[in-house]
Amino acid sequence: MLRRLVALSAGLLPLLVSLAACDNTTEAPAELGKDYYPIAVGDERIFNVEDKVWRNGQVVSTTPSQLREQITEAYRDAAGTLTYKVVRSSRATATGAWRADSVQTLTVNSRNLLLTRSNLRTVELVFPVRDGEEWNKNAFNDRDTIVAINRRYQEVGSAFTSGGRSYDNTVTTYDEIQDNAIYLDVQRRVYAKGVGPVLREVRKLNYCQDARTCNVGVNYVVTGTEHRETLVQ
Repeated sequence: MLRRLVALSAGLLPLLVSLAACDNTTEAPAELGKDYYPIAVGDERIFNVEDKVWRNGQVVSTTPSQLREQITEAYRDAAGTLTYKVVRSSRATATGAWRADSVQTLTVNSRNLLLTRSNLRTVELVFPVRDGEEWNKNAFNDRDTIVAINRRYQEVGSAFTSGGRSYDNTVTTYDEIQDNAIYLDVQRRVYAKGVGPVLREVRKLNYCQDARTCNVGVNYVVTGTEHRETLVQ
């Protein structure tokens, strides 16, 4: 009987080690890239926001505003995972009063960083951060199949300048890019080491398809929108 117990214990040991490695209560260490999005209660980030609308080859409106994100508390969710509450506010000008916009949560563990917004959870970053790494941003929601690959790292460790600020070490994520003669659909996010998100943008442009009314094949924008958030504070 003793021999059986020893054998059983030896067989269970690898399984227990494997489960421990999957522990989602442990934050990713900085060397895996967690410091591309440092998170702590009391953190505050302010972004200049610019929204553009395209019609018939030109920008017909540009709307500036500001967005503030404040991390107000940290707690363990039902699964014991460390979660941060992010309160978002907006204002039309840099001197206007802030108005509550929405609440999001960030969940960080040893494998990834998850963002929950309007009950939709997406995988913002995966660890370790490696150039060319790809993953399914919708792995925890029903927007795609579980095997979809629609976000990737590029330009890991690159210098980047935006909003009059320069960053020595950044990483950029791109969602699946649609770029052809019909339309352009690009979603890009840039994270600076030790700082966090410094640029977020979405560009959706529809190009001319009717030679009778516009120039086909030269990326003439018939309709489209651009949204850009640039860190300023």
